[in-house]
Amino acid sequence: MKIKGNTAQKPCLKTSLATDFSRNWCLYLMVLPLALYYIMFHYVPMFGLIVAFERYTPAKGVFASEFVGLKNFIDFFSSPYFFRLLRNTVRISLSILLFSFPAPIILALLLNEIKSKNFRSVTQTVSYLPHFISLAVVCGMVKDFTLDSGIINDIGAFFGFERVSMLSKPEYFVPVYVISDIWQHLGWNSIIYISALAGIDQQLYEAAQIDGAGKWKQMLNVTLP
Repeated sequence: MKIKGNTAQKPCLKTSLATDFSRNWCLYLMVLPLALYYIMFHYVPMFGLIVAFERYTPAKGVFASEFVGLKNFIDFFSSPYFFRLLRNTVRISLSILLFSFPAPIILALLLNEIKSKNFRSVTQTVSYLPHFISLAVVCGMVKDFTLDSGIINDIGAFFGFERVSMLSKPEYFVPVYVISDIWQHLGWNSIIYISALAGIDQQLYEAAQIDGAGKWKQMLNVTLP
C-alpha cells in the first residue's frame, strides 16, 4: 500500500507575519521608534563608508567623487606615521581599559558602604553631572585646568612642583586624556553597578557576618561575585 505524502501545505512566511502582526500589533508599534532610531542613526550613516574608497571632494559629493579602490588604504599602511599612530591608539585603548573600566566599579563599591543616604545621594548627583556637560565644554575646561596658570598647576605649585603646560608636553597627553575620561563618565557608568549591588540579598551579608567575615571579606566573597 502506498502512503501518500502530506498534502497539507505549510503557511507561507507572508501569511504567518500578517497573522502575527494582527495579533501583536501593539508590540510592533512599541518597537518601531527603536527600529527607526537604529536605521536612521546607525545603518544609514554607514553608507558614508564609501568615501574611504574615493578621492572624495566635498564639492563633488559622494556620488561624483573619483573611485580609487584601495589606494587610500595602501597610502595609509605604507605611511611612515602608520606604526606611530597604531602604537598611540593601542596605548590609549589599553590605558582606558586598565584605569577607566574598574573606576566605576570601585565608586559603586564605595557608595555601597556609605550608610548616610543624604551623603550618598549628593555624591552620586555630583559624580553624574560631568556626563551631561557638552564635550566641547569639557575640552575647554581641561585646556584651562592644564595650563601653566591653571588650577592643577596651582595645586602642584602649592606642594612645590614646577608649573608646566601639560597639553604642550606629549608625555602628559595620555594621563590627561584618561583622567578626563574617568572624570566625565565615572558617575554615569557606575549606575549599572550600583543597581546590581542594590539587588544583593542582605541575608548573604548577615550570614557572612555570622561566619566572622569583616567588610573586606564580605566584599570579596559576597559583593564582587
